[in-house]
Amino acid sequence: MSVREPYRRTGDDMDLPPGKTCGDCVHCRRCTMIFGHIPEDESCDWSPSRFNERQPTSHSAGVSE
Repeated sequence: MSVREPYRRTGDDMDLPPGKTCGDCVHCRRCTMIFGHIPEDESCDWSPSRFNERQPTSHSAGVSE
């Protein structure tokens, strides 16, 4: 399997927010498995961009002390 360079920002509306990559998106797993994206991509192929930032998870949620 060949390795490719990440898609970089191009200055259009498909660019991800500054400092964000596909790896920061909730759709990353699907896009990497089905569409050939890599987590380092900085531009989205979906039009309009479907970037939706993944929220940090708390492993202690719902655990009372």
